[in-house]
Amino acid sequence: MTIWDTAGYLASSLVITAFCMKDILRLRLAASVSNVAFLIYGLGLGLAPVWLLHAILLPVNLWRLWQYSSRKDARAGETRAKARRPAIRVRRSPARPRSRALQLSA
Repeated sequence: MTIWDTAGYLASSLVITAFCMKDILRLRLAASVSNVAFLIYGLGLGLAPVWLLHAILLPVNLWRLWQYSSRKDARAGETRAKARRPAIRVRRSPARPRSRALQLSA
């Protein structure tokens, strides 16, 4: 078995691993590493469709990973800010009874 075969099997196993994951962060990490392994495999064997596909998918996975992590950081920051800020309660006015004229015409 050559180094290229090893890269191909590694990449394929990472794809299977990514499909089995529930956590989006780990899924994107596994998919990104899989993209790198498929790039090595495709470039090593001169398989243009393989390396071209994963050259396109790698930035997509990295972008989505960055979006998820920045959104998660933003949510964590909101939680910390809410913990420091006292809760504001809004008082609602009591329900007003309808006027007698509206009740009769309805």
